[in-house]
Amino acid sequence: MTIWLAVVIAMLPPMLVPLWVAIRGDLANRLVAVQLGSAVASLVLVLMSFAFDQSTLIDLPITLSLLSLPGTLMLTLFLERWL
Repeated sequence: MTIWLAVVIAMLPPMLVPLWVAIRGDLANRLVAVQLGSAVASLVLVLMSFAFDQSTLIDLPITLSLLSLPGTLMLTLFLERWL
């Protein structure tokens, strides 16, 4: 087990906080929890690319971090108009 894999395993419990807030919180807190969850998920994916020594896997967290904000804004627009 490398240090990178140990850090990936250590970063998994903080994913429970945004999950809990996304399930239990009000609408504004849920949207913030989605942003926090995507930030932690992209960090975990970067750490996994280092842990498995696959430099090609770095494209996925970059794409996730670039698309998470517009996706959340589109979700907000949808919730504002139709719900």
